[in-house]
Amino acid sequence: MAKVVVSSPANADFETIVRDLALDAGVLVAARYDMDFRALFRRIALFPESGGPRSKLGPKVRVGVAAPYVVVYEYDQTDDTVIVLRIVHGKRKLTRKMIR
Repeated sequence: MAKVVVSSPANADFETIVRDLALDAGVLVAARYDMDFRALFRRIALFPESGGPRSKLGPKVRVGVAAPYVVVYEYDQTDDTVIVLRIVHGKRKLTRKMIR
């Protein structure tokens, strides 16, 4: 099982998304997304190469989906570590600048 590290920007994304959903859609919806993100993190830990590769964003960059959100991460095989870089809405165009 890979170690999963959530970067500061990704953690801020997570907190903002859950907070905004709680305010706009209610605490039950926010709680469901909280669980969806955490389930995705567990899946990535077990199967780090399961996310779709995004070579234009970087050689090790992959994405996982908790619809409609995209979790952008890097997997380093040498130390079996996943670094969650960002969590963004799937309608946003992903750029290298956004994830660095």
